[in-house]
Amino acid sequence: MSLVLAASLAGLAKTLLVTLIAVLNGVLALLAALATWKTYLAIGTKVLLIALFCVPVLGILVFLVWGQRVVRDNQR
Repeated sequence: MSLVLAASLAGLAKTLLVTLIAVLNGVLALLAALATWKTYLAIGTKVLLIALFCVPVLGILVFLVWGQRVVRDNQR
């Protein structure tokens, strides 16, 4: 009887360890996914800020180079 009990306890311990490894694997996968999305969020924020500041500056430069002439020609 004790051999059967020892075998069942060993099986239970093995099942518990495999379950803990599976849970740890899931947690690590979640952390990796969060790190990936955090990187995407940081890159997206940088791109958005660059666009937010560069597009108006480029628009002003285009107006200064080309738009003033068009406005001046159309006022005559």
